[in-house]
Amino acid sequence: MFWPARQLETLNVETIYRFHPRFRDAGFEIWFGGADHDWGMARMEGGDMMPAGDGVVLVGMGERTTARAVSMLAANMFAKDAARLVIGAQMPRERAAMHLDTVFTWCDRNVVTLYQPVVEQIRPILFRPGGEYGVQAEVSERSFLDEVRDALGITDLKLVTTGGDEFEAERNQWDDGNNVVALEPGVVVAYERNEATNAKLNKAGVEVLAIAGQELGRGRGGGHCMTCPIVRDA
Repeated sequence: MFWPARQLETLNVETIYRFHPRFRDAGFEIWFGGADHDWGMARMEGGDMMPAGDGVVLVGMGERTTARAVSMLAANMFAKDAARLVIGAQMPRERAAMHLDTVFTWCDRNVVTLYQPVVEQIRPILFRPGGEYGVQAEVSERSFLDEVRDALGITDLKLVTTGGDEFEAERNQWDDGNNVVALEPGVVVAYERNEATNAKLNKAGVEVLAIAGQELGRGRGGGHCMTCPIVRDA
């Protein structure tokens, strides 16, 4: 975690994964982090992590997650053939865009919801296997969305932007309107207060399971960044 006040949270999670009877023998790979090592200034937070499938991982690099951490993550995953490409999304260092999932999340295999004013500013950095330390990075001159489309072979990526006019969209994004968690392709959980964005998702064919979430959102968190899937269908 980036802020010192929250760094002990990772120790709590690590304790559960290492020692809880449900997880301790599961053989989880730890791609980055761990309390038994000083990671220096390398920082990574879960809201920036998005395994997109087909060996592609998207990682936000904004207010919290650092390029050093992404490079280490990529090298570790490449060493065990767990990924073929990591796309770092270098974002403005702003509180409103603290994580990638505050401005971009998946709703279906070819549908995303996004806050366009920030996503248009993302500079993609492509991490691939190679080099002396197992990873080499290249700053792309193309847009983030173009790199995502090509990496995943999606020719019909549907974009559902934040709902409302300029001011309502800004408010929806601040209230995690684009921070949804997909329970299955085409079914997402979202906060009911973001009516304009939820309506656009419904119109795009996405089933929205709207929840109140007033207390959940007090600390500026949305469904995606507060969810950790522990079981996935193959």
